[in-house]
Amino acid sequence: MKKKMKFVWCGINFELPAECLRTTDYWGKTLDNPYISIGRKECPAIAKQFMKAKYPHLLVWGSSETFANGNSATINVCNADGSDLNVASKEWNDIYTFVRQMSAGRYDGWSESYEYGEPGKSDNGTKLDFGTKYLHIANKKMLFLQSVSALLSARYKLLATTASTKPPPA
Repeated sequence: MKKKMKFVWCGINFELPAECLRTTDYWGKTLDNPYISIGRKECPAIAKQFMKAKYPHLLVWGSSETFANGNSATINVCNADGSDLNVASKEWNDIYTFVRQMSAGRYDGWSESYEYGEPGKSDNGTKLDFGTKYLHIANKKMLFLQSVSALLSARYKLLATTASTKPPPA
């Protein structure tokens, strides 16, 4: 079982793997001010914990990937019935604002460079070092569940058809 560390940010309790708490530098020297390193895998986990605490009636899932010169994370949100969340709603604005805080910066197309933003701080002042370059939030229907549902219903129709065409057992 992995050890976990807990911290409070924006008034909500979060839990991450203990490895996210950095107490030493690259060479093993103890840091004067430990910080929490939040990477591409941790962003969707934090978003899920935020949603569970504030909007348990909504569904959230996420993914992350690494590519040359960076990484990204996508957080998907929808209503409990799988329908899109209204982007004009208070919930969407609150979720969007929270998630955008976890981006490490932004791409400047004019100068064709990535500009890193300021790190965040937990409620007790611990630095939150966000390492996700590109962070997306999507208002997405539960396509996966709809696909599984369609697949299962097609399979059961096939089984029902097969069962009715077989000769009775002798």
